[in-house]
Amino acid sequence: MSNFYVEFEIADEDRFRQLEAVVAGLAEAKRIDDFRDDEYWLRFFDTEARSHFWQPTEEEKQDWLRRWQSTPVEQRWSDPSLLELPWDFGSMIDAFKNGDYELLGCRRVSERVGRIEFEPFGWPYGGTGCMRALIEAFGYRVISEPEN
Repeated sequence: MSNFYVEFEIADEDRFRQLEAVVAGLAEAKRIDDFRDDEYWLRFFDTEARSHFWQPTEEEKQDWLRRWQSTPVEQRWSDPSLLELPWDFGSMIDAFKNGDYELLGCRRVSERVGRIEFEPFGWPYGGTGCMRALIEAFGYRVISEPEN
């Protein structure tokens, strides 16, 4: 058991098993340093989970780029919510790939609580944003994330 984790409420058994499978796949890919393309990872996600990720049209991408370029640099970094985007699928997978930690797995800690556990190699290790995005894609609510 690790002191580094993200806990969430389990609301559906089938979706929990799907989440476990994704995390197991990601953990193995990190362990052997063999990440496949997004098409491979998308097979782990049903339509509902896929819909959680930002899938912008070309127009939406261009609109965001225009806002980014027209925002003064100091404001871009001091107010990130102004230009913050939801996770897109590929960025989430890349964040798991590039996170400086061992992904230990996903497990149940009680009847209604699950946990994705990891062990950082150093600091900063990349954060837990991708783990939160993955958990939320399967319809769960994050309930605990200790600050270590």
